[in-house]
Amino acid sequence: MPTLLKLLLSALLLGATIQVAQAETQYVTENLHTFLRKGAGDNFKIAGAIQAGEPVTILDRKDRYTLIRDNKNREAWILTSELSSSPSAKNENPQLRAKVQDLTLKLNNIDKDWQQRTVEMQRRATDSDQRSSQLLEENSQLKRELEITKNKNRDLEALLDAGKREIAIQWFIYGGSVLGVGLLLGLIIPVIMPKRRRRDGWA
Repeated sequence: MPTLLKLLLSALLLGATIQVAQAETQYVTENLHTFLRKGAGDNFKIAGAIQAGEPVTILDRKDRYTLIRDNKNREAWILTSELSSSPSAKNENPQLRAKVQDLTLKLNNIDKDWQQRTVEMQRRATDSDQRSSQLLEENSQLKRELEITKNKNRDLEALLDAGKREIAIQWFIYGGSVLGVGLLLGLIIPVIMPKRRRRDGWA
């Protein structure tokens, strides 16, 4: 009786293992050529090929090979190393692809915007340098004109001083002449006036 019980338990465990193995799903790796064989060995004929990334159902394992069933309901053996528990990149989530595309677009836009800003900053820097050079040239020109104006003012002041001196000298000469004439008249008139009086008295 105990032996029979052990046999029943073993059968149940084996059946559960088989069911789990049948329910297991794996994915064909990204190799370019993945061949299916009719048996679990390199000496068996090739039964066809399977597309990379395709999900398959695991049926059995033996040595280096695994018995699978593909979406065409074909059963064949494939190298266990050609299977992966992770989905293929070709069958990735469409939302993830959309996010990647959106991020890529945003990055491209950011890069384009940054390039435009860089060009604009370079243009402004060039304009600023040109304006600075222009202002420096204008400042130098104004300094030269100011120096010329100062020299002209000094010349005009010198001419004005010379003119003032000349006018003063002329006024001095004129005043001296008037004074001389006055003195001369003052000396001549007294000499002339008495004679006229005497002649008038004689008359």
